Amino acid sequence: MKNIIRIATRNSPLALEQAKMVSSMLSKHNKIEIVSMVSSGDKVSSKEFKIHGGKGLFLKELEESLLCGETDIAVHSLKDVPVVLENKFSITTISHRENPCDAFISKKYKTISDLPTDATIGTSSPRRIAMLRNISKDFKIVEIRGNIQTRLKKMEEQKIDGIILAAAGLHRMSLKKHISEYIPIEGFVPSAGQGILCIEYLKKNKYIENILNKYKTDIVEKCATEERNFVREIGGDCMSPIGAHATIKNDCMKIEAYVSSLDGNKHIKSSYIVDLKKNLESAGSYMAKLFIKQGAKSLLGLKK
Repeated sequence: MKNIIRIATRNSPLALEQAKMVSSMLSKHNKIEIVSMVSSGDKVSSKEFKIHGGKGLFLKELEESLLCGETDIAVHSLKDVPVVLENKFSITTISHRENPCDAFISKKYKTISDLPTDATIGTSSPRRIAMLRNISKDFKIVEIRGNIQTRLKKMEEQKIDGIILAAAGLHRMSLKKHISEYIPIEGFVPSAGQGILCIEYLKKNKYIENILNKYKTDIVEKCATEERNFVREIGGDCMSPIGAHATIKNDCMKIEAYVSSLDGNKHIKSSYIVDLKKNLESAGSYMAKLFIKQGAKSLLGLKK
C-alpha cells in the first residue's frame, strides 16, 4: 500500500503548477494530496510585505501546516526561501534547474537596451531595481506585485513600457511567448536559487528525507548551497539587492555575484572560479568575504 504524502503549497497559479510538478515526480511510489492555502505574503500590502520580512512571508502558513502535522512537505521557489531557516526545518532541492535568467517583457521593445532612458518599468524586486538604476538613473520604476498573469495585465492597463520577471516561472506556466529578452546573467545576476524548486520538511522526519534524497540532483544542490552561502555570509535577506548564481563545468564552479546599495548608486559585481576537487572551502562564503572587504555590508546598510 502506498503512503500518502501531503504537499503544502500557496494557491497562486505558479505555486500550484510547481506543486503538481513535484506531485508527478513523487506519485510513482506514493499517493499524493495537494493542500493549497493563502500565505501572509499574498495578503499583506506592499508596505507590510517589506516591514515583515519580504518573501519569507510566503512560507509562514505552509510551515505552520508542517508543524501541525497537516502536511508533510512544502514546495517553494528556492529564491523565495530565506537563507536562514528555523532549526526545526530542512530544505532540499529537487530535480533540474529551470532557466535562471531574469526575463524582460514588453509590447514595445525587444531588449532592455532598446528602452529610452526615462522608460517606465515594473518590478518590486530591490535587486532588479538596483540593476535597472545601474543602466539608467532616469528609469521610472513602478512597483508591481501579484502573480504572473496579474503583472502582465497591469503592464497593459498601466501602459508600462516593460516588466521583469523570472524566466523560470514563465516557462513553468507555458508563458514563454511573452518573453522579449532573456537578460544575460553577466549583466543581471539572478537571485540566489532562481530557477530551482525546493522542498521544505521537518528536520526530524527522516522518512520524508530519505524519499526526497532520491530526487535530488547533485549539481543543482551544490550550486544552490553556494549561492545561499554567499547571501548568508553577507548577511542579506530576501529584500536585499543581492544576486548570486553558480554553475559547474568540468569539476569547476563559477560564481557570479552582485551587491548594490538600495538606491543603485554603488555596486560590487564580480565572478570567481574554483576547482571543486582541490578547494574544499565554501566558494560562496569565500566570495562573500571578498565582497565584505570591498564594502558590501556598508552598501547594504549592515553592521560590519
